[in-house]
Amino acid sequence: MNVEQPDPGVVLAVAVGRSRSQAALFDLAGRELAGDTRDHEVGISAEALMPEVVERLTKMVTAVDLPVLAIGMSLPGVVNPDLGMSIDTPAMGGWDGVQLAVYFQSLTDAPLILAHDAHALARSELFNADHPVRNALVVKASTGLGMGIIADGKVITGALGAAGEIGHTRIDAAGDRPCRCGSTGCLETVASGWALAQRLTDSGVPAGHVRDLVAAALAGDAVARGLLREGGRQLGEVVATAVNLLNPEVIVIGGDMAGAFDLYTAGVRESVYARANPIATRELTFMAQLHGDSSGLAGCAAIAIEHVLQT
Repeated sequence: MNVEQPDPGVVLAVAVGRSRSQAALFDLAGRELAGDTRDHEVGISAEALMPEVVERLTKMVTAVDLPVLAIGMSLPGVVNPDLGMSIDTPAMGGWDGVQLAVYFQSLTDAPLILAHDAHALARSELFNADHPVRNALVVKASTGLGMGIIADGKVITGALGAAGEIGHTRIDAAGDRPCRCGSTGCLETVASGWALAQRLTDSGVPAGHVRDLVAAALAGDAVARGLLREGGRQLGEVVATAVNLLNPEVIVIGGDMAGAFDLYTAGVRESVYARANPIATRELTFMAQLHGDSSGLAGCAAIAIEHVLQT
């Protein structure tokens, strides 16, 4: 493995999702030196996944022979960064309350900075000096639905780290459908990747993951395309309220559903422009996530680098 060694140390980035984990090594200039992405079993425990993630990272660190200065990691749902654990992540059953820093002790004693995956995604949009964003809503539309909020150039996480948890907003269209969070009538029950993929499967087109839904839509499947457009419209109804509250300059669409950006965003845009205050949408633009499929990793790296530079 040939990698550059421009800095006195490196940071690790780990983005764990419901069915996929990404791990990478970055220098302090924000350049990815090594990394890999692997699918894992849905519902996998921290005990089963984390040693394997650390093993992958250990190989990368050994190759560069540089000290690890910090670790940035993201999980779906609300986390407590002070305790280094998830506190409310319906997408990852069994992870709440699990101390994650201990898994890295065999590799490094560098600090672990844990973040909500949508907040990490928002942080990735600030991870480029040539792409200044001051006020934005960064939507993660994937298996679940979340939002990162950028206000005056800073990511807003909220009092308990739960800012942007839009997926569990109750909407009339969801009726009394049960949600994986334990409640009913959540936006996720009709507009999330897990709900839309199930509806596509029910139509006769197997879709075990939202990526299968996106692939079918891009291949021209009419049902898949309709589901993505409808899901975008339903998401847009909730996003419109956030637009009125926060007056962003841009809405970034990220996550797996961004793979069908034009189709999905058309639905979001339709509802936002129909429901939001006209002055709030006058100069509003929509764009895809800056770092593509690596956006989650880029956000985790940015969080780790920021910690290093501030200490």
